[in-house]
Amino acid sequence: MTEAMKASTERAQDAPGQWVDTGQGRARARLSARTRHPLAWLNSALSHRRGVQTDRSVPGGADEVLQRLAEMPLSVWTYGFDHPSVRHMGPMAQDFAAAFGLGSTDRRISVADANGVCMAAIQALHRRLVELETEVAQLRSAREEL
Repeated sequence: MTEAMKASTERAQDAPGQWVDTGQGRARARLSARTRHPLAWLNSALSHRRGVQTDRSVPGGADEVLQRLAEMPLSVWTYGFDHPSVRHMGPMAQDFAAAFGLGSTDRRISVADANGVCMAAIQALHRRLVELETEVAQLRSAREEL
């Protein structure tokens, strides 16, 4: 493991719920993307899409992701090509883009962005659950002492 990777891992452990800066490997990732996915890279380079435009910044941590996710409206719909009995539920792409400022367009939700938001929210919920379990254990032990 390189020194930069060790430092990045230590920073991630020191500040749970905060993002790890991956900017140092960005040039290598872009070069790899050009060689592995040349058509996708060419489309991205030639198109004018440069990310979602929103007033809100990208969330700073997992707790903020969880808060924005809780505030985001969910909808139920049926696609025109589906049978009327088939229903889908989730956020509208425009609401997702406005809440998180992620992705290249506000017309669709990237699977990577949706997964990242879900993982961050799960991490925040896990931390809250651990805190509550610790508090409950302390209250039970205090009750037994009485």
